[in-house]
Amino acid sequence: MSAVDDRTPSAPGVSPPEGLDRLRVVLAAAMGTVLMSYAVLVPAVGLIVLSAGGGLSVDSAFAAAIPLWLAAHQIPLALGGQPLSVLPLLPTVAVVGIAQLGARWSARKLGGRFRMDAGPVLASIAGAHAAVAVLGSALLPRATEVAAAPWAAMLGGALIAGIGAVIGVLRVCGLPPEWSQHIPDWGRVGARGAAVAIVALLGVGALMVLVALIIGAPSVATAYRAVAPDFGAGVGVTLLALAYLPNAVVGGMAWALGPGVAVGPAAASPFAAFPGAPSEFPLLAALPTATPPEWALVVLLLPVGVGALAGLTLRRALPMSARLPAAGVTAVLTAVAVGVLAELAGGRLAAGAFDPVQVPVGLVVPAALLLVGVPTLVAASLQGRSEPGDEDESDEPAPPTEPTPPTPPVRQAWRRLRPVRRRPAPEATPDDQPSRPLTVADLVAQKERQRAAAAEAARADDDDDDDPPPASEGEVGDGPSRLDDDDEADDHDDDLVDDAADDAAYDDTAYDDDDDDDDDDDDDTDDGVGEDVDDTAEVGRPTPPSSRRGPRRG
Repeated sequence: MSAVDDRTPSAPGVSPPEGLDRLRVVLAAAMGTVLMSYAVLVPAVGLIVLSAGGGLSVDSAFAAAIPLWLAAHQIPLALGGQPLSVLPLLPTVAVVGIAQLGARWSARKLGGRFRMDAGPVLASIAGAHAAVAVLGSALLPRATEVAAAPWAAMLGGALIAGIGAVIGVLRVCGLPPEWSQHIPDWGRVGARGAAVAIVALLGVGALMVLVALIIGAPSVATAYRAVAPDFGAGVGVTLLALAYLPNAVVGGMAWALGPGVAVGPAAASPFAAFPGAPSEFPLLAALPTATPPEWALVVLLLPVGVGALAGLTLRRALPMSARLPAAGVTAVLTAVAVGVLAELAGGRLAAGAFDPVQVPVGLVVPAALLLVGVPTLVAASLQGRSEPGDEDESDEPAPPTEPTPPTPPVRQAWRRLRPVRRRPAPEATPDDQPSRPLTVADLVAQKERQRAAAAEAARADDDDDDDPPPASEGEVGDGPSRLDDDDEADDHDDDLVDDAADDAAYDDTAYDDDDDDDDDDDDDTDDGVGEDVDDTAEVGRPTPPSSRRGPRRG
């Protein structure tokens, strides 16, 4: 067995039990759920018997709780030879809850490993309830005139307890990875949508029951006065009505879906109502007997809204390609669940005036497919602005963007035509290094200093000459001298400086405010001022005196 199937035990550092310890845990879970479910029903039965005014002993309370425990497992009974299969659903919900709690406890104690622990826990709990149900059907006291078929007791006990055990084991162990990986995402989301639809439909049914009780309050009060004249009897009748309240909720759901519910010859639906004999049981007394008004058909929009809600759940969780199969799963599971609830809520009622109680399964299932399944398909098929697959696509790298084209010449010309604001240039010493581009004034001052330095160097060379020849006007004009070359180089430098000054006069670099520094860098690059300034600075760099010294004469 692979290591991925094992789960960490509930207590860190404690190894799972083995051998007899493992058997003790399994037996404790099995018998504990049986005893707990039975112990919960005994006080309820005792209270009902006391409220009816009969004597109560411990033995009679435990004996009277046996039929109710069997009924809680949906085991059909026979009362005085007449069939009784309209069984309360509230005790059934309690038994399922107790079974799942026991399964969770035992699976966690055993280590929470699906392959090793799920089977023993499920088999022990379901088997224990089936065995006790068969034993209870055989030990029913003859004085109560209640009987149950052993085979029905075995099936009912194993099925109801097994449902609770499966829920508890799955919550602790989960499914093995090799199982879960074969279940597509749309299957899981479809099951989730079915759960949303079922809960919403039950809420609609509860709303219908509440409205019926409010509208039929006079009939309910009359039934209470007839069947429970004193406080004790009223408590017993109220407990019995609460036990059958989930059945009434399922009937209200069927009424909202359209098929309605029938109690004996009486029937009620949004389309019509057929009255029957008045009942003294409060829930049956609230059954509508008058033909509903035409606006009552608006109630059919409630299941449509439930389908839209389920479709919205699918649309938020799945991409467009997986919504249709998920909507199909939701519609099918919802119809199946509604059919099962309708079957459990009805049945035979001892061949009396109110027998049978019918929630027509053959009509409820198609109504659920039409009013819930179709809106689910439509709502899931609608494409919204943002799809679940869009987030996945957004994670892909964005295509490379084209480089931004350079600023067109028109923009550069517009920049040149903008009015500039001049700022006084600070005086800079030769030793100072400017922290910004040189202005025209800086360039002119630098050139003047270079000229002065060159002239001073030339005079120093002349002074250092031991025998300087007299320079005549003719000699000076006969050929070019070093000074003439320097003058020509200076003139060329002056031209370059003037060109750089002209370009800088139209540029924003030297005169714009600090807010336009970013635009100034672009203008310098476009206009080429920086290159001219560099060339000018290179040309105007002072030449070492040794390079200007001419050859000695004589």
